[in-house]
Amino acid sequence: MSIANSTTTTNFPDRAPTVFAVTTATLCLSSVFVAARVYCRTWLVKRVGLDDYFIIAAWFLAFGLSFSIDFATHHGLGRHDENIDPADYDELRISEYAFSILYNPALMLTKTSILLFFLRISKDTQPVMKWVSRALLAIVNLAGTILTLLNIFQCKPISAAFRTHSDAKCIPLLTEFVCAAPVNIVTDLAILALPIPVLTGITLPPKQKYILILTFAIWIFVTIVDVIRVYYLQKAISGVPTSVSDDSNAIFGTEDDFAWNASISLMWSAIEVNVGMTCACIPTLKPLIMKLLPDMLIDPSRMRSANTTRASFVPEPPSPEGYREPRPSVIKLPPIGEPTVPSLARQQRPRPAQPVPVDLPIPNQTKDFSPTSATGAGFNSNDNSNGNSNNHSAAEGRDADVHPSEYMDFITALNSDPFPSNETRRGTVATGISKANTLGTHGSMRESKGVYFGFVNMGKPKTMLHVSAADSFKYCTVVTILFFLWGVSYGFLYTLNNAVAAIADLSVAQTLGLTSAYFGGGYFFGPLVVGEWILRHDEHRRTTRKKSSPAEMQIGGFKATFILGLCIYGIGTITLWPSAVLTSWAGFMFSHFVVGFGLAVLETAANPFIALCGPTEYSEMRLLFSQGVQGIGSVLSSLLAQRVFFKNLGSRENIDSRTLIDVQWTYLAITLLCVFLALFFYYMPLPEVTDAELEEAADKIRVNPRKKSVGGLALRTWSLILAIMTQWTYLAAQENVNIFFHGLLTINLPGQTFATNLDGISVTGVGAAEDAANRALGLNLAVSEYLLIAHTALAVSRFAVGYLAYLSPTNSKIPEPRTILLISTLLSLLFGALTVFLSPSNPNMLVIPAVLFFFAEGPIWPLTFALGLRGQGNRTKRAAAFITMGGSGPAFFPFVVYAIVDRGGSIHTAFVVVVVLLTVTCIYPLLLHVSPDAVLLVDPPARHPGEGERSPHVKTRRDTELGLGGLNETLAQRKRRLSGSTLMGTWNFSWKKDRKRSTTSESGS
Repeated sequence: MSIANSTTTTNFPDRAPTVFAVTTATLCLSSVFVAARVYCRTWLVKRVGLDDYFIIAAWFLAFGLSFSIDFATHHGLGRHDENIDPADYDELRISEYAFSILYNPALMLTKTSILLFFLRISKDTQPVMKWVSRALLAIVNLAGTILTLLNIFQCKPISAAFRTHSDAKCIPLLTEFVCAAPVNIVTDLAILALPIPVLTGITLPPKQKYILILTFAIWIFVTIVDVIRVYYLQKAISGVPTSVSDDSNAIFGTEDDFAWNASISLMWSAIEVNVGMTCACIPTLKPLIMKLLPDMLIDPSRMRSANTTRASFVPEPPSPEGYREPRPSVIKLPPIGEPTVPSLARQQRPRPAQPVPVDLPIPNQTKDFSPTSATGAGFNSNDNSNGNSNNHSAAEGRDADVHPSEYMDFITALNSDPFPSNETRRGTVATGISKANTLGTHGSMRESKGVYFGFVNMGKPKTMLHVSAADSFKYCTVVTILFFLWGVSYGFLYTLNNAVAAIADLSVAQTLGLTSAYFGGGYFFGPLVVGEWILRHDEHRRTTRKKSSPAEMQIGGFKATFILGLCIYGIGTITLWPSAVLTSWAGFMFSHFVVGFGLAVLETAANPFIALCGPTEYSEMRLLFSQGVQGIGSVLSSLLAQRVFFKNLGSRENIDSRTLIDVQWTYLAITLLCVFLALFFYYMPLPEVTDAELEEAADKIRVNPRKKSVGGLALRTWSLILAIMTQWTYLAAQENVNIFFHGLLTINLPGQTFATNLDGISVTGVGAAEDAANRALGLNLAVSEYLLIAHTALAVSRFAVGYLAYLSPTNSKIPEPRTILLISTLLSLLFGALTVFLSPSNPNMLVIPAVLFFFAEGPIWPLTFALGLRGQGNRTKRAAAFITMGGSGPAFFPFVVYAIVDRGGSIHTAFVVVVVLLTVTCIYPLLLHVSPDAVLLVDPPARHPGEGERSPHVKTRRDTELGLGGLNETLAQRKRRLSGSTLMGTWNFSWKKDRKRSTTSESGS
C-alpha cells in the first residue's frame, strides 16, 4: 500500500492524517456491521447465540485499539523523532502499550465468534468440521491468552513499557508480534479453508453465492493484511535484541524514527481487526437484507416461477371423512417475509400427511393449506393464476414480520440426517419447513444426497489395484507433486541448518541436533503415531464392526493422510518464522521436528500410493520416477538457498538475524502452497484400496507370504524387517556423507585439518567467501557446487534406473528390480570405501568417488520401498508406515562420526562408520537372490515364463490349503474365490473369473 506523506502547517512529513482516517473509517465500518448483527439476532431472529456475545466483546476491544491509534496520531505517531514534541513522548508510549495489549484479544474474540458460528452450522452434520473447529478454538484462545499476558507483562516493572526506567528488563515488541504472526496466519488460513468443503457441497441461488464469495474474499484480504502488517513492523524495527534486554528503549528497537516507521504497521493492524469483524458479521445479516432489500438475494421473476411450479405439485391432504376439497389450478404461496396464520378449520380437522415423491422440491417457507387464510397465503379459489398477487406481496414483505425460517444465515446448519427417510420427508412436507434446505435452495433431496459422502471422500473411490495405465499415470502425476514438495523442503532445511549455526553460534553438536530432530524425531514418530493410524482409520472401524449411519464420515485413507500431512508440514514451515527472529536453537529444534513429522506422514501415504496405483510389475518404475522428481526439488531449492538467500554466508561477520528473516517469506509461500494442495487433494478423486483387496492380491503370489522361515517368522515378516533395516542404514550413510561432505573434500588442502573444520561444519558448501578460499587452495569448483553435482547425480540415477524398471517386465535382458537394488548397494559400498581409503594429493580427485557414491545410492530408497511392500497383504499400509520410519537412521550416526573426529580420529577413520552402514544395507538385496521363496515373493509375475499357467509353487500351496489345511481357513473367503470353478480347475481359469467378478463388482458399485 502506498502511503502519501501529508505535510502539516509546519511543513514536515506526517503520516498521522492518513493513519487516523483509515483507522477511523474501518472502525465505523465494523461498527455498522456489528450493530446490524445485533439488531438481527436480538429483534428479528430473537435468538442471541454465544458467537454474538463474543463479537460484541471483540468490538469493544477493537474500539479501544482504534482509539489508542487515533490518540497516538495526535501525539507524534507518524512523525520523525525530531518533529515530535518531547512532552508527547509519555502519551505516545502509553498509546503504543495500550495497542499492544488490545490487539491479540481483539483478534482472539473475533476468531472465537467465527469458530462458534462454524460449530453451530456443523452441529450433527459435519463431525470433522466440528472437531477441527473445537481444536482451533483451543489453539486460538490459548495462544491469544498467552500473547496477551506476554504483552501486559512485557517489562519488569510493568510501567517500564510506557515510561523510561534505568533498571528495566523488557521483551522487544518485534519479538512478540513476529512470534504471534504464525499463529494468526495459520488460524486465518484454517478458518478460511474449513467451511469450503461444506459450501461447495450445497446449491445456492446466484446472488447468495456471490455474497459468500465476497465474504471469503474479504477474509483472504484479512490474511494478507496480517502479512503486510508484519512486513512493515520488520521494516520499522531493526537491530533489536532477540532476548530480554536491560534497555527499556529496546522494546521499540535501536533505530530512530520508530513512530514514523511503525505507524503504517499499526494502521494495518487496525484494518485487520476491524475488517475481520466485518467479515464475521456478514453471514448473519440475511434476515435484515430479506426485510429491507429482498431483491438483493432473490430474483422476483424466478421466485414467481418457482412458487407456481412447486405449488402445482403439492398434494392435497384428504380429510378423515374421505372428503377432498377441490384443488385449484394455482396455489397462492406466502410471499417472502410474510407470516402465515394457520386456519382454524384446519386446526380443528387435522389430516394425516400423504407420501410425496422423493424429488419433490420442498419450499423454504411454511405453507398454509387451508381454503382460507387471514393472510391470503393459503388456498383461495378467487386468486388469479397470473401471478399478480406476488407483486403486492413483495411490497408487503418489507413491512411484515419475517417468518423464523427466513432468519437462517447465508451458511446454515444442515439437517442432522443428510439422508432422511421417507417418514422424515413426509413430516417435512406436513410442517412446510425444510430443515435440510435452509439455504434457500430449490434442489431436491435426491440432488443433495450425493454430496455428503464424507469430509474427505466425496464419493465412492476406485480401487487402485485395478486402475488402467492411463489412469495410473494421471493419479501418480498428481501425487508426485508431494515428492517435489518435500524435495524442496529438504534442500532448504539443509542450507538453513548451516545458516542457523553460523548466526546463532551453535556448536557442532547443536547443529547435528537439528538433523536429529528432523529425521530421528519426525520420521520416527510421524509414520507410527499419525501416518499409519489415519491411513488405516477406516480399517480400524471395519474391525470394530460398528454400525454407522450414512452421515458418519470416512476420514481415513490415502487422501486423508495427504491432507493431514500437508497441514502438519505447513504448520512446521510457518513456525520457522519466529525461530528465525529469535535465532533460538530450541525453536529451530521444534520447527524441524514438526516439518519432519509432517513430511513423514506424507511419505507414509505417498510412497505406497505410487507403488500400488497401477500394474504391479511397474511399481518400482513409478516410485523411481517420483523419487527422481524429489531429487530435482532438492537440487533446485539448494541452489536457490545458496545463491539467493545465503549467498554471503561465508563468514559470521557477513550475516545477522535479519538474514534468516529474509527467508521467512519463502516458508510462508510454502505454507500457502500446502493449504492450496490440501484443498486440491480434497476435491481430486483419488483411488483407494482396502486391506481385504490387498490380501486378495497377495493371495495370487507364487509363494505363500505367510510361509514359515528362519526363526519361525513368516517370509513376509523377514522381508519387512530387512527392508526397514536397509532404509535405516542407507539413509544414515547418505546423511553422514551429506553433513561431512565439506570436511571430506577440504581435509587434504594445505593448512586444513578436520579439527579446524569442525567449527565450520555448519557452513558446509555455503558462502561466496569460503568458496573463493577453497578455490585458492586447489579446488576447481566450490564445495557447494560439487555437492549440487552430487545431488544432481542422485536424481539422474533414479530416472535412469526408472527407465530400466520400465523395460524390465517385457525385456528378459534387463535385470529385475531386485538385481538392480543389489548392484546399487554394492556400488555404493565400493565408492563409499574409496572415499575412506583414497587420499589423493589433488583434492579434486576425491570428488569422483564421492559423486559416484551419490549416483549409485540414488535408487536404493524407492527400490527397497517397493520390494518391501510386495506380498504384505492386509498389512501393506502398516508395512508402509514402518518402512517410512526407517528414514529415522540419521538421528544417531552423525553423532558417532563427530565423536570419532572430536576425539582425535581422522575423517577417513570416521567414515568407516559409513562403510559399515552400507555393508548392512547389502543384506536385504542379497537375501532376495539367495532365497528362492524371496525371489518368488518380490518378482512380479511378468518376470517368469508361462505367465497365466499354474506354477508348481502355486499348485502345492493351493492344493495344501484346499486339502487338509483348508479347514483352518475362512470358508466364506475360499468359497467366494473358488465359486464357478472346479477344485481341480486350472489356476488361469479361476484367476480370470476372480478378476472378472472383481471388475463387475467395481463397475456395479
